Amino acid sequence: MQTEPRHQCYKCEEELVFDVKIGRLDTCPNCSAYLHSCRNCRFWSPSAHNQCIENQGEFIRDREAGNFCNWFSFRVIGEDNSAELNKAKSKLDALFGVGGGGGGPQSAPVVSPKTDGDARARLEALFKK
Repeated sequence: MQTEPRHQCYKCEEELVFDVKIGRLDTCPNCSAYLHSCRNCRFWSPSAHNQCIENQGEFIRDREAGNFCNWFSFRVIGEDNSAELNKAKSKLDALFGVGGGGGGPQSAPVVSPKTDGDARARLEALFKK
């Protein structure tokens, strides 16, 4: 049994149902944000170059405004990997002691060495077996 893809507004996270293809100036009935915008597109990624993983797309200055991008494809709920990204980030934070969590050896505050000898000693201690 296949279900219809579900969509939501990036701004208010209201679930949206489309009867027809959305146009450039269509807005969310709940918060009035533009629907045909980069922030609602499945190719939008804040960490990518130009915030778009579609490398053929044109540069768009305002990611929240309605636009004419030919590559626009509305993001499907559950299609993004934000949960996986958050999990990976928390693992990295724990590994490198960011945020005070993890309790590992790296969770102590970083103190700059005062002399060259201190720096050398810390470097050697880092690579000891």
